[in-house]
Amino acid sequence: MRNLRLQFENECYPVWIGVRCVDEIMSNLRELSASSYHMITDSTVSQLHAGVLYERLSAQAVASLWVVGNGESCKCLGTVENLAQKMVQDGIDRSSVIVAVGGGVIGNLAGLIAALLFRGIRLVHVPTTLIAAADSVASLKQAVNLSLGKNLLGCFHKPTAVLIDINFLRTLPATQIRSGMYEIIKNALTVATENIPLLEKGLKPDANYSDTEFMAIVEAGLFAKQKVMKDDKRERKEALVFEYGHTVGHAIELAAEGRVPHGEAVGLGMIVAAEVASRLGRLSEADRSLHYQLLRRNGLTVRLPVGVTVAALMALLRTDNKRGYLSARTDQVVMILLDGLGVPAGPVGRPLMLVDASLIQSCIEDCLTGIKEIAVEGGFQ
Repeated sequence: MRNLRLQFENECYPVWIGVRCVDEIMSNLRELSASSYHMITDSTVSQLHAGVLYERLSAQAVASLWVVGNGESCKCLGTVENLAQKMVQDGIDRSSVIVAVGGGVIGNLAGLIAALLFRGIRLVHVPTTLIAAADSVASLKQAVNLSLGKNLLGCFHKPTAVLIDINFLRTLPATQIRSGMYEIIKNALTVATENIPLLEKGLKPDANYSDTEFMAIVEAGLFAKQKVMKDDKRERKEALVFEYGHTVGHAIELAAEGRVPHGEAVGLGMIVAAEVASRLGRLSEADRSLHYQLLRRNGLTVRLPVGVTVAALMALLRTDNKRGYLSARTDQVVMILLDGLGVPAGPVGRPLMLVDASLIQSCIEDCLTGIKEIAVEGGFQ
């Protein structure tokens, strides 16, 4: 396995990446010498990967497998409390290790439980989705949702290690691979512009990537996060740029009630953010157009999901988790915008802008509902 080290200010942890490397994953877990291992996964990943990992682990150490339902609906405080109660009854202690096997939802659930039990125990990520492997594991943030908004309850907790088997990504449906690629596109537009030519040539709408390509994609995602977070481990300053597209994206994801993958929602959010910046005279026509080009090459349908209304999105935007960074009126929303590729708008060190809600609503209606056609690449989108 290839070993990377992610450094976030004074916090550092290893990321091991390989292909068909279950033996190495088991070896890394055993080296932690935990009093017990508590593997958290969902019902789908339990059948695909976690069950096999658990059988291997439990043959050599004290281990328990905890399975939750699929999707964002399980990413709530009720699930955290239920699992924590069961783990305490099962004998978890301060020397135990929690192992998150799954995507971003499982990583956040497991991370928050690890942070809260005994005021913090060890956490290991074994990501099984592209979006988790290339993006969400490169963070100290652990959080769950409220009905009013995403990631409103959480804290910071450093993983002990991240163990990635690229082969796990082979069981993902194309929609989930594309979901991860939207975050890679976001990173390229905001901080890693050197990757834009590679994406222009290498994006595949069918999401059929080789092991070598997957390895490069995952490392590109991790290095992009590292580039900024090395000086901002709590993602409250320069690293806020990684929330690009997430303001409207999170609202779409919540309003769709789990029917839209996170990355796809963020892709739609980036379209709106680019349009807002363009109408404010901050983003050039060429850069706005590039958003459409890259996102469409990754298979994005530039329309609101069926059943998601503009009114629902505008209501959810009022509880976005970036509230409080800036003093905003009730008719304003805090957003991350770009002045150019790799050039965040706003003050140095805190790339946030106040945007009139009416402008955001107009952009959503014009770009994502078909009310008004938006010219792109000499035609219309």
